[in-house]
Order: sequence, then C-alpha cells, then structure tokens
Amino acid sequence: MNRFRIDPDCERFVSDLLAHMTLLEKAGQLAIRQAPDPDNPEAAESFTRALRAGRVGIVRGIADHAQAQTIQQMAQEETRLGLPLLFTGRIGSGFDTLFPEPATMAASFDPEALAKAGQVIASEAADKGINWGLGPEICLGEGCASLGEAFHADHDRLASILAAAFIDGLQGSHDKDGAAILACLGLTQSHSKGGEQVHEAALALCSDVIARSDVGAIALHRLSEGTRTAIAPHLAKVSRPGGFDGIVLPEWDALASEASFSMEGMSHSSMPVDSLVEAVTTNRISEQRFEDAVARVLRAKYRLGLFGQALSGRLATSRTKVPMPAHNREVALDLARRCAVLLRNMPATLPLGIDSGEILIVGPAASDRHISLGGREGLAASVIDGLEQLGVPHRYVPGLALRNNGTPVDRLIDADRMAIGMACEAAKRAGTVVVVLPTGESAALGEAQQQLLTSLSRSNEQTVLVTIGKTAIDPVVEGKFLPSVLHAGELGAMGGHAIAELLTAEASPSGKLVHGLPGTKDRPGLPFGHGETYADFALTDLALDFDSGRIRVSGALRNVGAREGTETAQLYVRHLSESDAEPRLVDIARVCLRPGERQFLSFEITREDIGRPTSGSTFAVASGEYEIFLGTSMVRAISETAVIDEDFARSMARDDGSGLSPDAGRRTA
Repeated sequence: MNRFRIDPDCERFVSDLLAHMTLLEKAGQLAIRQAPDPDNPEAAESFTRALRAGRVGIVRGIADHAQAQTIQQMAQEETRLGLPLLFTGRIGSGFDTLFPEPATMAASFDPEALAKAGQVIASEAADKGINWGLGPEICLGEGCASLGEAFHADHDRLASILAAAFIDGLQGSHDKDGAAILACLGLTQSHSKGGEQVHEAALALCSDVIARSDVGAIALHRLSEGTRTAIAPHLAKVSRPGGFDGIVLPEWDALASEASFSMEGMSHSSMPVDSLVEAVTTNRISEQRFEDAVARVLRAKYRLGLFGQALSGRLATSRTKVPMPAHNREVALDLARRCAVLLRNMPATLPLGIDSGEILIVGPAASDRHISLGGREGLAASVIDGLEQLGVPHRYVPGLALRNNGTPVDRLIDADRMAIGMACEAAKRAGTVVVVLPTGESAALGEAQQQLLTSLSRSNEQTVLVTIGKTAIDPVVEGKFLPSVLHAGELGAMGGHAIAELLTAEASPSGKLVHGLPGTKDRPGLPFGHGETYADFALTDLALDFDSGRIRVSGALRNVGAREGTETAQLYVRHLSESDAEPRLVDIARVCLRPGERQFLSFEITREDIGRPTSGSTFAVASGEYEIFLGTSMVRAISETAVIDEDFARSMARDDGSGLSPDAGRRTA
C-alpha cells in the first residue's frame, strides 16, 4: 500500500485540524528554522520561544536523532496543539552507507535496484532523526554531465523512471513496515544555458515522476528566472484540486515574496511568518491559497504517521545499527555492480581469467580509497582492495609520479617520464595490463593520462582501461579507439569491490550510457543506452497492436551467447515527419537471461509518450507515421512503422491512462 496516496481519513483529519488552528499556527507550519546549537544558550532559548509560540513547523540541520527527538517532544508537549515537526536533511547518495552518486546510479537503468537503495537511505535517515529528505534532484538542459549529485540523461524519461523508483524506496511506497521519509523532487539546471524549452521539459518530467511515484514534495533549484516564471503557472495546474496534493516549494517562495513585498524574490527557507499572517488578514494573499499550502504540510505529516505518534504520546525511537551493516553494504555493492558501463570489449580482453596471463595494474587511481566517492567524505574500497579480496594475483605500478603542492594530476611533469618508462617495462612482461585512470568534467583524458595510456598500449596490446569519475571517456590512441574500456563512474564505498568483480566476471557488466559519446570523423561514437555485456543478446518478433487508445508493443529478447547476462531493452518512438530528430525514449525493461533463454516483453505507448499537453488536462496527438524502435541502445534496434489515423489519434488524446494495467510498460514473462 502506498501511504502517499489520497486517503479520505487523512483529508477529514487535516480539515478538522485547520479549523482549530490560528493564522499564526498555520503560518508557522510553513516556517523552516535552523536547529539550535546546544552550546549556544541564547540561540537555544530563541528557538524554544518560537517553537512554543507555534512559529516553527519544520527544522533543518539537526545534529542527531537524540536532538530531533528532544525537539519533537517539546513540540508535542509544550505547544497548544502539539503539532509534530518535519526534520529536513539532504539525501545525496546516502548517510552511513555511501551509494553511487545519482548520476552514476542512472547508468544502472535499474528501477528496482534504485528502490532498494532508497529503502536503505530512508532507514539511515530515520536513524538520524530526518523525516523529510531533500532529494532526489534531476538536472535539465545541456551541460548536466558534470553534475554527479543529480540524475540526468540525454532522455528525460530515463531520469523520471529512475528518480520515481528511488522516491518509492525513500517513501516506503511498497513496504508498509519499513522506514519511510518524505521525498522532495528537486528540478535543477546546469550552469550552461538550457534552451527555451527547459520549462516544458521540466513540467513533463515533473508530471511523469508524480504519476509514477506520488512524490511528497517538489522544489526548483538553480533554474533561470525565465524557466521558474514559465513553469510556475503550469505547476499550479498540476497541483490543482484532485491532482498533485504534496508540498510545492515554489509556491512557498511566491508566498514569501508576496508577503514581504519583495521584487527580487524570497526563498521558502526564510518564510516571514508575521508578514504572511498580515498578508492573509488584509486579503493580499487569499486565505484559500494560504490554507492549501498549510494543508499540504499537515497531509505530509499525517502520511508519515507523525500525528499517530503525537496522539499516542509515543516518539519514534532510533534503531541501533553498526555503521554500514552487512545488508546495507550488500545493497550498495549490488547497485555499484549494475552502474559500471562496458564501453568496448572487441577483441574480448575482458573478463580477466586464466588466458589473461600475469595481470599488471597501473595508475594511482587503482589504489585510491577516495576517488569512487566523488569528493564525499569517507573511505571506499580501492580497485586493489577488490582484487585482493577476490584473491586475484597481480602486480601494481603507479605509472605516474606523485603530485605535490597542488600540481594538477592531468599535467605531464618531468618525473612522469621515469614512472611511465618503468610501467612500460613491466607491461612488456605482463599478459594483460589494466590501467585505472580518473576522469573529470572534461570528455578527454589529461596530457599525463593520455601519454601513459598511449605508451602502455604500444608496450602491450592486451591493455584494458578502467575510468573512475563523473564523465565517461572513449579515448582514441594513435588514431584508434581503445579495444577494451570499462567506465565505472563514481560507485561509492563499494566501488573497488564492484570493479574487481566486473573485471573478473564475478559479476556481469550491465550498465548503460546516459549520455552518448561523440565519435571521430571516420568512426562512429557510442549512443545513449549503449553498454556491452559478457553475454550476447538478440531482439526479435517485434509486433504492434492498436487497442483502446494505446499502442501495445511486444517483442522477444534471447541470450544467444555462452554466458549468463543482463540486458536492458529500450523502447523508442519518433514521428517520421521529424526525421532529423532523435527518437524519444518511452520505457525500459531490464532482463537477466541464461544462455539460450528467451524472455517475451510487452510495453504500451500512450498519449504522454507521443502527444503534447494542451490547455487544462487535455492532450494533442498528431496523426501520421511513427517509427517504433525496440533495441539495446538508441541505434542498435529493430523497428516497425505505426500508422496513426485521425480517429485513433483522437482516441489516444482522450485516453487518460485510467485503464492502464499495473504492468504497462514493463516486461512480462
């Protein structure tokens, strides 16, 4: 049961409670206040006075669960109505257990694994007293590839599918007995210009996530003023009565600005309580609009069970756990295994095995216990740690000189020449060379890394590249793409173990590119959705069926290789009148198959996939010919042409999806 669905009992409770609240108490529900520093008596007293007066509804920056429990007890026992509090905290990629960064998570193409990660993160957040998680974030527009802390992809549909699954895990949507926190979908924009259509993409993405996950709150971050202005009225439509009933933080920004007569805009993080009360009293802000914002907060608290705790006189207690318990560590490792992308493996240098000969590991990144964390504090397993745990015999040489005094790691320095020479001598005697290099925001290796890789490739043709960092790189060495490349991304605390397992076939690569990589003048690049495996898959039997305002798509995926593996089937659609446009991703289905095994797949294409929203809740669907692709990447696919006449286009436009089966868009056995 999804606790964030509309509940008549919840609506009655919220309505009755609003009738008993004063304007000040209502405004206080929209007020976010910093938790006091226990060592600052004056700040603590100021916070306590505001809380007792009903001027605080949400607290940020709590030190630990004990402080949250103390403040919650004060709200329950020392305020007029005993209204419980929300405690906010940034989700990122975990608390005690450091999961892959969100941008790396997206490469898994695996909603189920992300939901499991969300469950673990919610549990750890609850142990710290946090019940409102600020995240996940999705980045829109161009230039998102360098942002590790947000979900992003060339196709927004992928970001919405994965973010929704992550939110389901955080909110305990399918686990009524597990931990649950309120999730907040944040839409953000890269520093580069996103184009005129960013607000349309933001609205479509937001609506898609809401439909899939019943997310508890929505926020806008780092969006341009033009984008924020353009999306505001559309968000209001999404949040109309009977629509999305969660917290809409852009509306809080508007209330704060209007209450303060601010022309530059105010943030919801500094809600002017007294000015808001005055604005409602004088009708500058309508009472209905004000109460709607307050009701959304009360509704969220009800759904989290906070009122039940308050009415029973009980407080949620922390579950005692050791840091990174075995279950959480295994969930993090399992997700990390699924996120690494095998860009190339022809000829098949991987997996490492008996035929690989002596294995030489090269590169300071191979022994680095921080690099997989993407700048986060903590320690992670290195690639060397992972190989040693598996008992894989190997030699290690750094390949590059140590850097001191802030010398950039990508700049070639004199001392590198000796280190590279020593590595090349070792490479000549090795059977297989595995080079582990860091990547930054650039889509190219630095001078030092490129020289090392080129020299090693000359010394030993059996050279494998492993990259760790935000950006996937498909390097060209002396005019040719490197034959074998594994991009790990930022895999978190278990990164080294995951990489070692993937290199040795203890696990099978299954990650996919979320951003296509450019090619050269003579050689094609790698498309969105690309990712090799150690198995070999074939798609067949693509068929279309037009029924009840939807196009049902079926096909079959067979493992024609000699190894078990996982492949992600991807469904795309494109109107043939837009021949220059890229096909749009509709849905994905991740399938694990043994050699010779076949799996039948089924999807549905609806108005949301090929139409565009018009006024209100209506859609427009263009008639004509559509090309429908089912593939293992955006270009490696089989296709059929669907002809949609005017009658069927109108039928699709009218279909609101209320009759969709629960498994629509998902694989079937």
